[in-house]
Amino acid sequence: MDRLEAFRQQLEERYPSLTRSEQRIASYVLADYDQVAFISAAELAQRLEISEATVVRFAQSLGFSGFPELRQHLQELFVAKVDHGAQLRKRLAELSPDADPLEQVIGMEIQYLTDALRTVSRPAFDEAVRLICGGQRLFVYSLSGSKILADLYEHRLRRFGMEVVPVTRTGREVCEKLVSLTPDDVFLALLFHRISRVSEAVLAYARSLGCKVILLTDAPPPPLKDTVDVVLEARRGPVMAFHSLTVPLAISQALMLAVARGNEGRSMATLNRLDEIRGKLGFVD
Repeated sequence: MDRLEAFRQQLEERYPSLTRSEQRIASYVLADYDQVAFISAAELAQRLEISEATVVRFAQSLGFSGFPELRQHLQELFVAKVDHGAQLRKRLAELSPDADPLEQVIGMEIQYLTDALRTVSRPAFDEAVRLICGGQRLFVYSLSGSKILADLYEHRLRRFGMEVVPVTRTGREVCEKLVSLTPDDVFLALLFHRISRVSEAVLAYARSLGCKVILLTDAPPPPLKDTVDVVLEARRGPVMAFHSLTVPLAISQALMLAVARGNEGRSMATLNRLDEIRGKLGFVD
């Protein structure tokens, strides 16, 4: 019996002893544990029209300290079951064979972007801009398929006069990038799907130096309040979807433009200097 089946069996055995409201939660978890793994206690309570305290008591009745620990356990069960092939199969199944795939995919992305207008905290966004503008350098920690975002930050912000250090390596090679990290730098992490223990350690190291740490993610992070200064939520569609980078890309573009506006004098001076160098070298197109 795998861990997921063991958890299901545990929940089914406890079901008769639960209160009516707790049974509603149990039924929801049994049907959609992968959804519960990535929402807050408040959101779960709202969906089931029960109190948040009931959600907490339910988690404790299963032996967890509270809902965050239960959610972390569900995330671990989810990660053990999901692979990239499953994500792709689900996305293909969502596409109607009679419809235009381009139209459907763009429609999905528009919906995700619309949701981002609601889920991205404006105060958190403004604070992220303030921290980046006040930093000496920006370290961008981005792995796997999202490495392209780190390159984009380096390309765009360098034109605005800011030094950007991409951190896109895994394993021991990440240490080489962290050698020059100083308390005056800002550390921006773009971590999606789940946050590994290594990534948690990287964030903790940056914070231990005195750096301001910003996390852009698509899933509720583990308890990192002592490690991360700002969290920007970039939902990329349903949990089992074949995710794109459209939402984090849009948020990143907005961040970069806001930073350029926040340091407008430096940005314009750097762009003017760039045009001057291009002219001297004959690159006028």
